[in-house]
Amino acid sequence: MGGSAAVANRSKIHVPAAGFQNVVARRVRWLPVRLVPTFLAVTSPTRHAFVRIATLLVLALVCLAACSSAPPFDAKAMALEWHAFMQRDYVLRSGDHLEVRVRELKALGAGGASGDRELVQDVVVSPTGWIDLREVPTPIQVGGHTVSSARTLIEEAYKTKFGAPNVGVALTEAGAQSVYVCGEVGRSGPVPYQPGLTMTQAIASAGSFQITVKYADVRILRINPDGTQRTFRVNMEAVFHDESPDFLLLPGDVVYCQTSGIADAGNWVELWIRRLLPFSLGGPALGSVN
Repeated sequence: MGGSAAVANRSKIHVPAAGFQNVVARRVRWLPVRLVPTFLAVTSPTRHAFVRIATLLVLALVCLAACSSAPPFDAKAMALEWHAFMQRDYVLRSGDHLEVRVRELKALGAGGASGDRELVQDVVVSPTGWIDLREVPTPIQVGGHTVSSARTLIEEAYKTKFGAPNVGVALTEAGAQSVYVCGEVGRSGPVPYQPGLTMTQAIASAGSFQITVKYADVRILRINPDGTQRTFRVNMEAVFHDESPDFLLLPGDVVYCQTSGIADAGNWVELWIRRLLPFSLGGPALGSVN
């Protein structure tokens, strides 16, 4: 009897309340932690059963979310795609500044005077991809065209005014390019694109990760030239630990930093327990841990 009682007593581990609260606060300080002391102090059988069921559901959500992580992406294919993008002809888009020179060569006039005529103008591609040129009655769609293709379109438009126009088009200033970072970061929004921009750099520019992020599965949404969409998954934990190369971004990419499993569980508790209960769950708060 004495031996069994001693074993039973040893199996009951006593955790000081203050120490337990500090541990929980460090791990889940962003959860509705006011629930924890309430869960421990509940005496009503009905509430006790409800809390146990809710706790099991939360733990199940955490386990399911924690088990999923992004598979390794094809780093070689991503590098080849980035290289092909950098090597292709520049495609005009909204905000690009162009210098358009149109010159008509004519034979020398009487007395050796030149009959050449030159028209120089600076234009900006509109948000819809059009430009307006002097002496051309209608706008010209250049968005989505290369510079050489745009030159051909402008040359055709000026043939009604100039017999044999000699057209030159130069890109004087490229419109701003961006990637977009959203989700569990400090500052969601556009990040200016520079050639060679990586995931880590873009996230750092967006204020870095919040503690609620799911490091193991960050998503990148990319629009293909044909309008279809692809989604890539990157395990940033592997990137940070030199187990995987960083992901090379392209202009227009959207980086979505989703919430972790424990953060989803905290949101679930807030939405489906705290806000739906007909009574208020109170109790001493765990406080913040610096």
